[in-house]
Amino acid sequence: GGPQNTLDEPVWETAKRDLRRICKNLVMVVFPFKDRSQQSAALRNWDLWGPMIFTLGLATTLSLGAQTASKTFSLVFALVSMGAIVLTVNVVLLGGTIGFFQSLCLLGYCLFPMDVAAIVCVTVKIMLVRWIVVPVMIVWASWASIPFVGGAVPANRRALAVFPLVLLYTAVGWLALIT
Repeated sequence: GGPQNTLDEPVWETAKRDLRRICKNLVMVVFPFKDRSQQSAALRNWDLWGPMIFTLGLATTLSLGAQTASKTFSLVFALVSMGAIVLTVNVVLLGGTIGFFQSLCLLGYCLFPMDVAAIVCVTVKIMLVRWIVVPVMIVWASWASIPFVGGAVPANRRALAVFPLVLLYTAVGWLALIT
């Protein structure tokens, strides 16, 4: 095809291209064991549509199961948004080679397993199921993002970049559990 991101491109073509990119990036999170070179290439073509969808989806899902829906939505949205920004700044300050928006993109897509955990926690009231699903999804979200975040900083600072990441996903998982 022709050049991408042109102003005279039909809206439908732009939407299809963005949806394909979202699906492609989501596959990288759903199957984190796939070829890492493909994942690195996908990260270079970052977007913020997917992260916005997954952040809004998480906040909406958790607010559905809450008594104070608007406060819960605000809390989850602020926690995830500010957490992603703080984690991104942390990686940059640690000498990371990842760009600001690339990092936001990555962290947003890796929220997908937490969206699944939130859906399970809102729909399934059996605590045993929730206590099994949430830790699995925290590990899944972390596993999908650790190679990118850990690989973006010098080896001697890797733990300083990865620990806050796992902490963010754990906090989101805890919010899902108590909803």
